[in-house]
Amino acid sequence: MNPNHPRLRWVAPALLLALIYAASLTVYGLSSRTEDEGPFAGNDDEVVVLVTAKSLQPTTDRVQAEVTIAVGEEYLHANGDTLNRDITLLLFPSTSHEEIVFRAGAAPTTFDTEFIATGNAAYWPFDRFEVNPMVVEAYEGAGADRALLPTGLLVDGRVDGWKARADAVAVDTDLSRNGTGAALLFARTGGNLIYAGILLLMMTILAGLAAFVALQTFRRKRAVNTDMLGWMAAMLFAVVPLRGILPGSPPIGSWVDIALTVWVVSTLVASLALFVFCWWRDSEQPAQP
Repeated sequence: MNPNHPRLRWVAPALLLALIYAASLTVYGLSSRTEDEGPFAGNDDEVVVLVTAKSLQPTTDRVQAEVTIAVGEEYLHANGDTLNRDITLLLFPSTSHEEIVFRAGAAPTTFDTEFIATGNAAYWPFDRFEVNPMVVEAYEGAGADRALLPTGLLVDGRVDGWKARADAVAVDTDLSRNGTGAALLFARTGGNLIYAGILLLMMTILAGLAAFVALQTFRRKRAVNTDMLGWMAAMLFAVVPLRGILPGSPPIGSWVDIALTVWVVSTLVASLALFVFCWWRDSEQPAQP
């Protein structure tokens, strides 16, 4: 069969598009995998602290989480449901609950808390945030008589748009009497990166199309068509909603704005101005009465 046949000309582009589509789905699937276990697994004689991450606020450097405990039989009454002693939980670095008390005679409940994260949202979409170290310790008693209990930590949870990883780390004894803690790292998922890349590519294509039309008109390769003025203005205003739906809502002035958004808007405005100049240059003046 003739390789120049019209039907065969579309085979390579179609295969390339299918390959890109399959690759994007593969990257999304691999990057969206989550691990249910954190850096530690508790034993029966330990107070296991479960930290469940719920959300991440990049602009305020905060991680919202829920905290509760699971204990062995020696910490429970005979009914197996209620605590037989007060257990105090110390959290670092926390802004809302540095100290949580689970009272004797009650079943362990869940507390909402907030951890301080470090990162920079201006680096979107390659920004990373971490809580390092996350220190959790359990005590019984109060004041000077407070005694450290064997403590385990289990980090869990799923934050939309973020992939989390927790690792055990050694901690200075000034922070933790156990000398151990966790490093919790958040990075954007591959699905977020793919979606962001597609939107940024669309913005770039809009600017490229407007520049192509304006340059061809300026070189008199194409005639001036005043309908194109509305088309160019519409593309200029289309950049605003595209910028607004970028995943993760990057703050204004982020790296992506300096690297791309400003240049896209500048190109669209310059193309529109050049097209207006061509209209003024090539338009016939009305006949004098």
